[in-house]
Amino acid sequence: MKKTGLVAFLLAGGLFAATAFAEPTEIKGAAIMKHPIGALALKQVKLVHAGKIDEVYALRTASEQADWKNASASDRKDFAEMMPLRAPAYAAFEAALSKSGVLKVDGNQAELRADLDAAGTAIAYYELEGSQWRGASGPVVFGAVTEPRNEQRIHGAMILDHPIAAVAMQYVTLVQSGQMDKARALTTNKAQAEWKTLPASEKKESEAFVKKMLPAAKSLRSAIEAGGVLIIEGERATLNIIVSEQTSSEPGVVTGSSSTTAIPFAFEDGKWKVAQ
Repeated sequence: MKKTGLVAFLLAGGLFAATAFAEPTEIKGAAIMKHPIGALALKQVKLVHAGKIDEVYALRTASEQADWKNASASDRKDFAEMMPLRAPAYAAFEAALSKSGVLKVDGNQAELRADLDAAGTAIAYYELEGSQWRGASGPVVFGAVTEPRNEQRIHGAMILDHPIAAVAMQYVTLVQSGQMDKARALTTNKAQAEWKTLPASEKKESEAFVKKMLPAAKSLRSAIEAGGVLIIEGERATLNIIVSEQTSSEPGVVTGSSSTTAIPFAFEDGKWKVAQ
């Protein structure tokens, strides 16, 4: 996978807003199917598994469509490969929405969750643009329970004691400070070799995109402590986090953002490295 493969699901970043004067509305189970978001969510999943990623983004917000349009060819290829792997199976998702789905609508923002039992939890975010609901992220699956396969899972603050945490913190710090050459030195040999084959224009686009989408080191640490999951399988590992931020532009109004990140690692030459 190319340079920006590690942020393939950073585009699964949702926005949400809340005011001090309105309580969010919850819609549960089969009633979700009567809401426009229910049909939209199912259509998104069907398109993802059909490989129609351009059509998936046509259903997303204007800002998400702009990000997709501006992404490099290698980024789009990575997204197209990764999205079906993280999206819920259509039939299971449809059944879960009717059985245990929860749609929380808060003004022009909404969050959809569905329990997929052992397969995990499907999560998606939506925004109302004009009179139409559009996808802001997902649906993407978190917390799947898999068959034992020499897998180790480390949760929350305990991740900070593992060497991967230090590599992740150093990597995002270098990226955010614009020290991309030093950041690449923390990646695998394969990733560095693939980077050298990219055209100059794609390198520039990818660097800008990675810097835009990766969290700052402080946010990364907070996200790890708040509920990060480090999954280690032999010499491969993935650090999974959800980064949430809230800001207030005026009294009584709070606006926030939430983005999901899955950063892959590989054990190479006696140490853990970022693997794209």
